[in-house]
Amino acid sequence: MADHVPELSFLGGEQKSSLRLCARVAHHTDVGQRRRNNQDNHLVLPLDGGDIQQGTGQGIFEIDKSGLLIAVADGMGGHFGGEVASRLCVEGLAREIVAQIKSPDHGRADLPSALQKTVEVTHEALFAHAQTYEEKLTMGTTLTAVLLQGTHADIAQVGDSRAYLFRDGNLILLTQDQTIGNQLRSRGEDPATVDAHIQEMLVQAVGAQARVEVIMVELDLEPDDLILVCCDGLYKVVPPEDIVETLELQTGLYEKVTQLVARANAGGGPDNITVILAEICQVEVGG
Repeated sequence: MADHVPELSFLGGEQKSSLRLCARVAHHTDVGQRRRNNQDNHLVLPLDGGDIQQGTGQGIFEIDKSGLLIAVADGMGGHFGGEVASRLCVEGLAREIVAQIKSPDHGRADLPSALQKTVEVTHEALFAHAQTYEEKLTMGTTLTAVLLQGTHADIAQVGDSRAYLFRDGNLILLTQDQTIGNQLRSRGEDPATVDAHIQEMLVQAVGAQARVEVIMVELDLEPDDLILVCCDGLYKVVPPEDIVETLELQTGLYEKVTQLVARANAGGGPDNITVILAEICQVEVGG
């Protein structure tokens, strides 16, 4: 049950063009067992003008035309800095994605660029906000945002919150943790040359440094796909095989989300836990 699967099967062009998809979404956040406050924030934002969903909940959203944005932000920088950073991040993300989509420079025909620009502008605003504090407060947050539209998904990532695809019994990691350990691996260096704690340190975060490189990933969607977006409070505690076992349960989507959170808490809950699950469904067209 590997995190990465090298190849995905996709529908043919004719099948894909006739598909109309929607997304069932369930989301839950929990403080965990050892933290006093929850520095996670997340977002479920229908781009047709519907209400923003945060906290805990579920719903069904049309993605055939307007699209849906889901995102997880895991704050860092102490009690105040992390909590404020992740909150300002998702609030800025919600505002800016609408502005970018309406912009003549992007529009709906260029959603990947609009999403990337949204994250960049949100980062710039958060970094500028952090500079207003006299004590030079460290304020940053991870961000993994997934834009679902039509039969396509675009993923923007900064930090180490993750996005997975669960398809045909395989749990596929779509993102790569932006850590010192992975940076060393990409250079062909042995990460074991540094302490394990240093290996897990982030090389960038939204708002934490002057510039940020947004890593973009694309995915073609199929009916019955499950998109999982989560913070490290889940995946560092619950191994992939246990995540798969939960996703295969014959139960509702919200029950799967709460079960994943419960597994993380049962494993000690050392960090805040935030989970979003989006199930891709085919819209039944009436005759």
